[in-house]
Amino acid sequence: MPAALSLDDSTLPSPNTLETVRQDYQYNYTHIPPIAMVDRLPDGEQFSEEWFWLLAAQLRALFINTLVTNRGNRAQTVRDTVRQFVLEALFKGALPARLSVAARLLEVLPQVLLKQSSQNPQEFHEIDKLLFSILKAKGLQIFEDVFVRLTNLLYQGQPTGHATSLKDYDVLFSVLPVPEISQTFQQDEAFAHLQVAGYNPLMLQRISYPGDRFPVQEDQYQAVMGTDDSLAAAGQEGRLYLADYSILDHALNGTYPGDQKYVYAPLALFAVPRGADPARRLRPVAIQGGPIPGADFPIITPQSGTYRWLAAKTIVQIADANFHEPVSHLARTHLLVGAFVMATHRQLPNSHPLSLLLRPHFAGTLAINDAAQRILIAPYGGVDRLLSSTIDNSRVLAVRGLQSYSFNQAILPKQLHIRGVDDPALLPLYPYRDDALLVWDAIHRWVTDYLSLYYLNEDDVQHDRALQAWATEITSYDGGRVYDFGEAGRIQTRQYLIDAVTLIIFTASAQHAAVNFPQKDVMGYAPAVSMGGYLPATILKQAVSEQDYLNILAPLDQAQRQYNLLALLGSVYYTKLGEYPLEHFSDPRV
Repeated sequence: MPAALSLDDSTLPSPNTLETVRQDYQYNYTHIPPIAMVDRLPDGEQFSEEWFWLLAAQLRALFINTLVTNRGNRAQTVRDTVRQFVLEALFKGALPARLSVAARLLEVLPQVLLKQSSQNPQEFHEIDKLLFSILKAKGLQIFEDVFVRLTNLLYQGQPTGHATSLKDYDVLFSVLPVPEISQTFQQDEAFAHLQVAGYNPLMLQRISYPGDRFPVQEDQYQAVMGTDDSLAAAGQEGRLYLADYSILDHALNGTYPGDQKYVYAPLALFAVPRGADPARRLRPVAIQGGPIPGADFPIITPQSGTYRWLAAKTIVQIADANFHEPVSHLARTHLLVGAFVMATHRQLPNSHPLSLLLRPHFAGTLAINDAAQRILIAPYGGVDRLLSSTIDNSRVLAVRGLQSYSFNQAILPKQLHIRGVDDPALLPLYPYRDDALLVWDAIHRWVTDYLSLYYLNEDDVQHDRALQAWATEITSYDGGRVYDFGEAGRIQTRQYLIDAVTLIIFTASAQHAAVNFPQKDVMGYAPAVSMGGYLPATILKQAVSEQDYLNILAPLDQAQRQYNLLALLGSVYYTKLGEYPLEHFSDPRV
């Protein structure tokens, strides 16, 4: 019979060993006040060489595409365009000699040909090798140093101003393919599909009626869903759904890097058609541009005019992006998991079964979180540039998003039930739900089998002092500050431990994948998901022209930066769920 943990077990922490670890893993509550983060990145938490290789390959592809778009001309080959850029960078000091790479850049970059000439990946090996060597030597400090000067030079000559046609955005993809979503994003079906299978498929809530703050009329509903249906019937039968972005109300509009931007807090109503067809799809019914009904925020439907309806859908997507990045992505995956990384290192020795189970899922978490607070969500960083609100407001939103996120209610089956989206009979097509539950169940079975080797009953859980210290630190004010974790401040049962560990692993892997990887192919294309809005929502009070609609979207220079940043963030597929390092588990039972 497997041996349970005991107070004499060798897995109990050595105070001296843990005290040494705690000197490296110290909390900081001022990077993004008052979120618990690592103060200074420990040596063992740096990015791996493999990660730098993957990043280098993405940088190369984006560099070539941006360079050809901004600097290329038909008379030049890519080789000549690159050589000219390198010479200019050397002349203007964007490539300082102290890096000792200028000569190699001049030698290698012009030899990099595009994929049209060959599909041989070795064609790119030299530039990837060079970029890797720079990244490895300088780490992500490179973005605060050399790459800042290089990118400033790279973006000279870029397209600017608002588009006069959607075709203008295609010009930004000189080498890379235009994202496929460009062909479908204007369709109502695609707009609704993003709510259940897009980059932020977490907003829908089942409702019984829109209510006074969203006074959709019966004729407006029936114009979309048919006269044989009604709002009351849809609500009673569980077919009515709301996406509510009221949390963005009163957010401060940003202006960096120069244009006035606008934050929106719309409400969007969706419904599922009547019937028993399992392929029934969600349909958009109505949109209100703000959380309070009235003259400023009229209710817009597909019958309101082509561009007025398109503008309303665009405002919803902009709000969705401005919720997704600071809340769904940063706060509720990165920052949430970061607290567990800290507590695991500080309270569980490396030999502890829970530490062994969790640590492989934490690879790179502290490093990317540290880079995010220093670079990405810092003043004048990518978030400040692209999102609608001020950088301070985005950081506050991340804090609100994390502090309002109940860990115990985030258990996936429970979270789906709370939002009323768990029943496939009511909401037949919800790919996020169905795929997430498959992965959740697989993780849950694995965690159950694993932890059952070490915890035979509730006493084993309650008397594991290291485990209880871990739980205490996760929630404590001078620890991880995770909201609503544990059972009365402790872990009382094996079942709770299994559910909690499943959520930690799921969040660090599948949930992060769900909100991260669509950044490239969905969010990267600005007309589909503009990160910033450039006209106030009150534009919906009037007839909207095609140019009005285009003026809501990101200008071309912002759109280019948006694709480059999101493609970089959403391209690095680093590890695979369930693949642990060789001989990571020494226990033969595992």
